[in-house]
Amino acid sequence: MALASKKHTIVSWVLFAVIFTALLVTATFTDLQVSRILTKGTLEPGKFLADGVFGVVFECIGTTAPYIVGVFCLEIMFVYVLRFMKNSAGKTVLCCLLEAGAFAAYYVLALDILNYNFRHYGMEGEPKPVFMRVELAFVAVLIVFLVTFAVNSFSDESIRRLIRAAVAALVAIAVSSLTVEYLKHPFGRPRFRAMNYAGDFSYYSRWYVLNGQPDKEWMKATFSSTDACKSFPSGHTQSAAMIFCIVMLKDAFGITSKKKTALLWCLSILWTGLVAISRIMVGAHFFSDVLVGGTIGFLSVMLAREIFVCRGSHFKALAGKE
Repeated sequence: MALASKKHTIVSWVLFAVIFTALLVTATFTDLQVSRILTKGTLEPGKFLADGVFGVVFECIGTTAPYIVGVFCLEIMFVYVLRFMKNSAGKTVLCCLLEAGAFAAYYVLALDILNYNFRHYGMEGEPKPVFMRVELAFVAVLIVFLVTFAVNSFSDESIRRLIRAAVAALVAIAVSSLTVEYLKHPFGRPRFRAMNYAGDFSYYSRWYVLNGQPDKEWMKATFSSTDACKSFPSGHTQSAAMIFCIVMLKDAFGITSKKKTALLWCLSILWTGLVAISRIMVGAHFFSDVLVGGTIGFLSVMLAREIFVCRGSHFKALAGKE
């Protein structure tokens, strides 16, 4: 892979930093106003859950990207091990673990979507019937089988090209998810919809304030939910940003077409943007929450891509190395 030009790399990252800083400064002073505008007509005063179709649909499916991308990557690794690793007990165990991981991911995804639907039907916390869990498990097995069958049809060359991207994507998913989850606890920012439910916006705080997590019983009594103070940063938007992993297809297959490259970027930006807007519309997050959550996801993908796929070419370009 030819090293990226130093000038292009610097310009790209300076431009990104300037845009991000400008948006974050804007969000810092307009968070509450933006939320009030976007929740109008979807989140009634005194309510915790919104009822707008757009927002609710994306609340339920907004976390699908890391699961879909992750399972595809696990299947790439499964086929790679199956074809290129010497026969041994270790190979069998590894193959079983990869397939089990793919099944678990799809099962958790299906359960996650179901839980969000239950929540909007006023059934949050209700135990799921055994038959429903069996159905979800069956669907997960079926999907994993179909994905495995599809990936197994790839040529050896394609699998070899994709294996680095698969590793990079899995690392990005793990790093960004853990980062967002870790940050939610010390910041403890109340959600817009929590304050909307309580009818008291004096609890509002800006994104950079460290509030910590209040007592769960107090949150339940005051805001009706124990996750009421996990607004910053947005986990849904971080999850949506995992769609940027498809940009690595360009690197894996050496795509030079500007139209195809632009399509990969546009699809990634569009999906992440739609999820981000939906999170503000339902009052789950503020502008700054989705901005930082999406940025954490994006940067995780770009860093993993640089390390595992581009093999440090942009870092080398910055250092002036050939």
